[in-house]
Amino acid sequence: MDFVIDFLYVGDGDGIIIWGRNPERSDFVFFLDGGSTEFGSKAVEHYRKWIKPHLYVNRTIGFINSHPHADHINGLIEIVKEIGNEITWGIYNDPVKFISDELRHNIKQSALRKEDADIEHLYKSFQKIQELNELCEQHNIKKIEALSDSFNYDEIKIISPSRNFYTEKVQLFTNIDFLKRVNYQKSFSQINEFLELSKPCDIVDEKNDTSPENLSATVIQLTDSKGRNYILTSDAGVESFDDMEKNGFQCENLNIVQLPHHGSRRNISTDWIAKFSPNMFIISAEGNEKHPRKAVISCIKKNVPNCNIFSTHKNKETLSYTTNKAIFPQRGWGSAEPL
Repeated sequence: MDFVIDFLYVGDGDGIIIWGRNPERSDFVFFLDGGSTEFGSKAVEHYRKWIKPHLYVNRTIGFINSHPHADHINGLIEIVKEIGNEITWGIYNDPVKFISDELRHNIKQSALRKEDADIEHLYKSFQKIQELNELCEQHNIKKIEALSDSFNYDEIKIISPSRNFYTEKVQLFTNIDFLKRVNYQKSFSQINEFLELSKPCDIVDEKNDTSPENLSATVIQLTDSKGRNYILTSDAGVESFDDMEKNGFQCENLNIVQLPHHGSRRNISTDWIAKFSPNMFIISAEGNEKHPRKAVISCIKKNVPNCNIFSTHKNKETLSYTTNKAIFPQRGWGSAEPL
């Protein structure tokens, strides 16, 4: 199987369209997240202009939601609203299925009382998942869990989270007492510009404290006809990658790895930068002080000097990679400029 992978510019968010093609003249398209609400229609427009006119009659359209944060799920909901009648599969996790009715009620009441910003954030995620559930019912879309033991479609695999890892993180990020103690809706802490450039890997390794909800995000692996691998990480983090490795993941033939959480320093480590060591890192980011983080970029250049780094914020355009140009239509686009 071969792929066109389109990383749409959606600010600080993820909006990726995976177009896969089999030798027996069949296609599949997966919308992987969709950015925030205003970018959903942009993704549909891209699909209708650059992909849909070229699809074989034998086709499967689906979507994958990595996790229910607004910069991932809101635009995806708009996509399903617009083209839900074309979609066969919806691959995503519903955290509500993993907790008791009593806990769900307590989270709702705490959020409505505005007791804690993280609890309000969690309850909004629950509401968005419910909206996605209702859209799947409306369009007769088959729902599949986004877990490593639940989905494997030809050469596209979910490699994180495992069921045990996801269950563990759900218990943590739905724990009301825990959320009140640990504030993940934190402000950005300033770091000396000199340290960002002179000791970047120290900055990268200083904090790998991404939230349990981000750690539950889906990680996807694509494998092309030449055996090269492509890893799409969403907002996953070091614990996610460690769990993948524990479950048998090996960093072999990595052509592209998406840097997690828009190039944040909290989701990657020097060790994992070196382990991944792909030909290219790609970032979905707005291009601000936080995303992508200068220390992360500098640490990559220090540890993987032959790796190109690309980001959607540069020129604020779609980044696209085609694994086999002979079997996909030419778009006439130019080459992207690395960071």
